[in-house]
Formats: sequence, C-alpha cells, structure tokens
Amino acid sequence: MICKHSAVSGKRSAVSGQWLVVSGQRSAVSGQWSAVSGQRSAYFIQKHLK
Repeated sequence: MICKHSAVSGKRSAVSGQWLVVSGQRSAVSGQWSAVSGQRSAYFIQKHLK
C-alpha cells in the first residue's frame, strides 16, 4: 500500500513539475507579448511625435 501510494505521489509531483514548466512557458510568452506591445506603442509614439 505505502509503496503504491509513494509511486502515485511521485507521478503526481512529476505532473505538477510539468505543469510548472508549462505555466513558466506561458508566462514567458506573455512577457514576450508585453514586450511586443511595448515596442508597438513606442513605434506609435515616435510616429505621432514626428
């Protein structure tokens, strides 16, 4: 029983680890998106200033 339970908890921790990786990639993508939108807004500001 205990061995099976530890194996299940190990799988669960592995899944949560993958989930952390996925959420990390998602946050990285959102960071790139904010950087792109920042460049876009800077481009519009330069255009309007000229």
